[in-house]
Formats: sequence, C-alpha cells, structure tokens
Amino acid sequence: MKIWSMSEAVDTKILDFIKNEEMLHRVSKGTQLIDKWSLSELGLKYDGDETQLYSIASRLSVMVMEVSAIEVLRDLLDGKVEYLPVLYNKKEHYILNVLNILEVIDLEKSVSDKYGGFAKLEFIEEKISGQHIFKTISYDYEITEHPIISSTTYVSDEFKQRVEEAGLQGFRFRLAWSSEAEAYVERNPRIRVTDRQDAEAHISTFYGPIQHMIPADSNDAGDPEIYITEPTAAVPYQTLVSFGNSYFRGMTPASLDTGYAEIVMHLPANAQLTKENWENRPLGWVVPMMRHFVKEIMERGYFIGQWLVFPNQSEEDLADTYREMFSETGVPAHTQILPYDESTSYCGVMIVPPLPQCPEALNMPYRDEGKEMEGEWPIYFHTLLPLYREEIIHFFEKGRDSLISKLMAHGVEAVYQWDRKNSCL
Repeated sequence: MKIWSMSEAVDTKILDFIKNEEMLHRVSKGTQLIDKWSLSELGLKYDGDETQLYSIASRLSVMVMEVSAIEVLRDLLDGKVEYLPVLYNKKEHYILNVLNILEVIDLEKSVSDKYGGFAKLEFIEEKISGQHIFKTISYDYEITEHPIISSTTYVSDEFKQRVEEAGLQGFRFRLAWSSEAEAYVERNPRIRVTDRQDAEAHISTFYGPIQHMIPADSNDAGDPEIYITEPTAAVPYQTLVSFGNSYFRGMTPASLDTGYAEIVMHLPANAQLTKENWENRPLGWVVPMMRHFVKEIMERGYFIGQWLVFPNQSEEDLADTYREMFSETGVPAHTQILPYDESTSYCGVMIVPPLPQCPEALNMPYRDEGKEMEGEWPIYFHTLLPLYREEIIHFFEKGRDSLISKLMAHGVEAVYQWDRKNSCL
C-alpha cells in the first residue's frame, strides 16, 4: 500500500478570491460549510497552464477542482470531501473541503519536528485501508493545546492511478508513505551539489545573458557567488542571482516541496554593476545585503516563502519578528529596523513571485549528469523586493494583502520598480 501527498503542479495558474472570503480559513478543518457558503468568484492571480486543479493564493493548501475532474474521481471523493461552489472564467469549479480528518499516525514510529509536523511519517496501515483522500490530525501539547490538522492532503494509490489514467492535468503527487519494503534511496539530502552549468543555463534562459560573476566573500561552503545578467527586451533589468546557497537544504513546512533556494534581485538597466565596481554607491549595499540574506537568514534555518518579509535587524530582533510573522493576531515588527546603508532608505525585503514575463524562472529541476532526477526537490529562485521601514511595519500591523494593495495602488504591481516612492507615506 502506498499513500501520496497531493498538491497542484508548480506550473499551474494560481487563483484567488475577487473579494475576501471570510470562511476560507475554515476549509479542510473537518467542518461542513456548505450551509453557510455563498457562491464566490475567483480571478487569476498568477498565470500558468490550463489544468483541472488549481490552488488559491491566499491559502495555498486549499485546492480548486474543475467539474470534469470531479466526475472522474467522484466515487473516491463522495463522503470524504464537501464541494464548495466557486466561479472562475464564468465556469463552475469547486473548492475541495476535506472532511475526512483521520487520527492514523503511528506516533511510536514517526519522528516529529519542532514545527508541529513530522520529519518522518509512519501511518497505521489498517486505519488508512480504503481511505482515498484524507488529512491527518495529531497533537503536540508543547506547541499548542489545539489539535493539529495537516495542511497536506493525502490520497491513495488508486486515487493517483485514476488521475493519471484519465490524463487529468495540474496534479502533483509525492510518495508520503509505503508499506512495501523498498531499497533505500536518499532523497533531498542535507547537502546536495548543484551543477554550475545547470544553474548558469537557468539564469541565462530566464533572466538574460550572464555578464559578470562576483566571487564569494570567502571560501566557506555556501558563501554565495553573485551572477550579473545583461538587460534584455524581455527582462529590462540588470539581474543579480546568487549561486551556492542551494547546496544546502533549508527548513521547509511539510506542505511545500523544496528546501533548496537561491535569491534574485532586479536592478535598473542602467545600474551597470560589474565584478569590479559593485561596492560603488548608490547601489553598493545590494551585494552585501544578498550575502547577508543567504548567510544570516537562509543558513540559520528561517523558512523563506512568497510574501514573507525580513527586516534588516539584529539576530535577536529578527527571531522575534519571524515568529510574529506567523501569528494570527497581527502585531507590529520590532521597531529596531535599520536602513541597509546610508545611501538607501530600504530597510528590508519581501519575497515576491518571479517577473510576470518569466513565471517558469521560479524553480529549476534538479539534474544529475543532465538527467532530471525523479523525487528530488527543485531549486527555487526567490525574488527579493526592497521595502521601506513604514511598509514593513504596515505589513505586520495590517497584513500582507493590505500592503500589496498599497504597493499596487502606487504602481508597483509587478513589484520590480526600483527607485520608487514609499507606498505608506
């Protein structure tokens, strides 16, 4: 028997509610919502492939399924999920509200992590027999008194085979557990060397021809080199891309699929940074900031994901701010937030999606001797948007969506406008 974690494929469209949906946070918590649900409309948030399964930007673990896919899978879904109707492109779709919440984790054989999940997950076989779609429930009283329901949706081998035989698109399956004895193959190790030629090909393809490379600051493993690309008609920026951090697997929640990452910064086309003059102002702070971000944030084990904000702070203040970022109450960041340099007023960065013209730049499949390796996590290329202090405070006091709205209202819709006005002044 095999159990798979199910999510949307990385190249699918990502949707979101046109108006805020207050009940979204209650989806897949084991509670029926249909009696209180009103038909809502979804719009396109990020472009991608046309598929039968989508995710929602404001809650990525919630899945939206096309009617045709539901009909193929109905006998495996009925009684286990509730279908919450939504409209996308004037067509009927359904949010899958998973009601089948099961206490099926073998706690004696599983290994918990410090985030309420499991570094190693073992199921009780007899309890998952015949369960084609479900979420797990567990308890960790050191973290919370409340039950912990997995963000991950699990499905059976039969479910996966049905999807593949029907040719349904947009589904991604990763093996979560197997009762069968299999030869051990180490997947996604703590240290994994990325071939330089693969990285350079990815950078050149999506950001532009490589113009220069700034050497690492030291010989320490993971100390990043910084590639600089030429502006192109498609990407009219001088783009800086780190290389070296993705040798190490960083921390990642169980619902996401990669701990390997590099970072990207887009500068004005006339920035004219080179490996000799990158220290020159007014942009001399950019390379030190990227190095600091890799060494002090990524290597210290902070999870980095889209729309998270990291102020320029002392380690102690940043640790507190990082915890606050995941709170549900909305509290201000610690006030000791400093500009990166006397030549700039930027005081932190937000992780943002890739440029609209190159959405595939976000992830690079891992290859060994040119061959893409099944089961290996890709490398994510996370783009950094500089923020002003007032914008960072607004993010923590008013929330992500409020800050994004302010940025868009000031013409920063693609969030790569460099020398811009402060959206919170």
